[in-house]
Amino acid sequence: MTPAARWRDSLRLRGEPERLPFILTNVLMAGFAVIGTIGLAQFLATLRPGAIVQPVGAAGLLVWADVMRRTRRPRPELLLAVTVTLAFAYLFAAALDSSVGDVTDSAPIAIIVGAGVIALAVGGRPSVVVGAYSLGIAVVATVVVQIQLGAPAIDIVVEASNVFIVMVVAFAMVRSVRGSVDQGFARYRGLLESAPVAVVEVDLAAFHAGDPSVRLGPMNSTAAAILGYTDGRTDTMVPRDEMPNEFAEILHLVSTAPTGTAVRTLRDGRTFKIGWRVDAVAGSVTLSATDITAQRKSEEELSDQVSARDRFIATVSHELRTPLTGAMGMLEVVKSGDVSEGEREEMIDLALLQVRDMADIVEDLLVAARAANGMLTVKPSVTDVAASVGDVLSVVQDPFEQSIEPKATAWADPVRVRQIVKNLITNALRYGGPNRRVAVRTEQGKVVVEVSDDGPPLAPDFVERMFEPYERAGGRSASESVGLGLTVARTLAQLMGGDLTYHHDGIATFRLVLPGAGDRQTSSS
Repeated sequence: MTPAARWRDSLRLRGEPERLPFILTNVLMAGFAVIGTIGLAQFLATLRPGAIVQPVGAAGLLVWADVMRRTRRPRPELLLAVTVTLAFAYLFAAALDSSVGDVTDSAPIAIIVGAGVIALAVGGRPSVVVGAYSLGIAVVATVVVQIQLGAPAIDIVVEASNVFIVMVVAFAMVRSVRGSVDQGFARYRGLLESAPVAVVEVDLAAFHAGDPSVRLGPMNSTAAAILGYTDGRTDTMVPRDEMPNEFAEILHLVSTAPTGTAVRTLRDGRTFKIGWRVDAVAGSVTLSATDITAQRKSEEELSDQVSARDRFIATVSHELRTPLTGAMGMLEVVKSGDVSEGEREEMIDLALLQVRDMADIVEDLLVAARAANGMLTVKPSVTDVAASVGDVLSVVQDPFEQSIEPKATAWADPVRVRQIVKNLITNALRYGGPNRRVAVRTEQGKVVVEVSDDGPPLAPDFVERMFEPYERAGGRSASESVGLGLTVARTLAQLMGGDLTYHHDGIATFRLVLPGAGDRQTSSS
């Protein structure tokens, strides 16, 4: 950091108590420079050897203060204590030797009193000690001056008392103001610390000047956590070559406008809404960052749900319209009477089949709605699963290889079992390969129904969400579906104490497991 940038940085208070020592150190340096200049002028005017003490002492304090400031460890209370000591030593030396200075000069006592007042503004126990020290020195210095002037004892006591009272009142006022400032800072920091928004100040001037390190801070704990600082620090210097690219990009961005907002995604996937306000005078920028990763994810999920809903409405309309149109067309032909008795019966059967398809779609919709509202119930009883599967296959025109164990009985709702099996059969017909198989058997007291085909495996990302509402395996068939069949099937299976899973080991298989009739007590519980 350049000397000018370091000086500018140390002058900035920016609402932080930690900056106050830098401010006071700079003020004291200015005061030492003035005192040294005046002392040098007096020495050159009088050429008194003892007068060189004042400019030399001021120069020494000035160098010491600058070293403190450069090492970023300012201790203004130490500077003030030494200042008080040197002022008293100067006054005492003048009392002993007139060549050093005029003992009646009020400047040393004014310096002692002022140093004590300033020390209390620093805060902390050391400043109180320095204040008490300056108070005692001021009283002693007053006594020395009065004795040197030959004042009577009563005047010495009065003058010393006046100095004591004035300093005590001044100290009390400074401590009161300091307490109010500390409370304000505490409330300010408490609000920042409790906020879920990250707030950090950055030395923008140093960044644009190409300094090798850039100051970050002050910052709240949220900002420290985001930046990876877990040691409780509120201020740090970051080497330019270690600064993340995203952070450097943000600092370039804030240079385009004094205030603004932007959204940025980091390499770890987190998304932040960045706000900034540039302080052109101080050469800094205050950044605020709000983690909106969860919000963005929710927005994307909501958008996906809205899109799924729109697809669902369009698909339901299509699914209902197709069988409805077919049934209406056949019934209109039957009504016209232009068909034979055999054709009439065939058309009525086909129309009934279309109506059953519509009824199945409506039933799936009702089941999904009741499940979402927590109102779906089942009525389990001893159910011949083999017979239920046979009933479903009896109305399916496409061939299925069958391996059905007779009298495979489960404790389940027979209506819901048929609904699950029908959905699995329909799914295989829509999306499966040409070779399809249905198997029913008992395993360890459970009844297992497997519907399999030789179709290609599903995409891994779709397998994770295939049982969610309105999801369909896109691209596997030109035919559309509502996207509720598998959702309804698994929901009903789990309500009956079973489950529905999928796996592909060369053959795509949906595996339905139901509690056996012997598990009646457990399932009921």
